[in-house]
Amino acid sequence: MRASTATTSNSQQFPATDSTAERALKAAELLREALSLLGSERTPLTLAQTTRATDRLLRLPEVQRLTGLRRSAIYEQMHKGAFPKSVKASPRAATWSEVAVQAWISDRLSGPTT
Repeated sequence: MRASTATTSNSQQFPATDSTAERALKAAELLREALSLLGSERTPLTLAQTTRATDRLLRLPEVQRLTGLRRSAIYEQMHKGAFPKSVKASPRAATWSEVAVQAWISDRLSGPTT
C-alpha cells in the first residue's frame, strides 16, 4: 500500500506577500509612529527615501523602451545634462538608475516649466 501524502492548499505553498511599495509605506508609518513615541524632533522618512531601496539598474534596451529614445539621443541628452547620467556596472556595461529615469519621464509628462 502506498502511504497517502498530505496535500497543501495554494495559500500554504505560496503565502500572500505585500508588494515592495506597500512594505515601504508600512515601514515608513511604523517609523513615524516610533519617532512620535520617542518624542524625537527628527523628520520621518519620506516615501522617496523609503522606495530608494527598491531602485534597480536598467540596461540601455530597457531605458530605450521606457523613454522611446534611441541610443544616440540618450547619450546626446546625457552630454547636455538633460538626461540622467549612466552608472558603470562593469567596464563594458552602462546602466541607469530606474528611479532617475522614471523621474525624468515624470518631468517630461508634467510639461515645460515657465
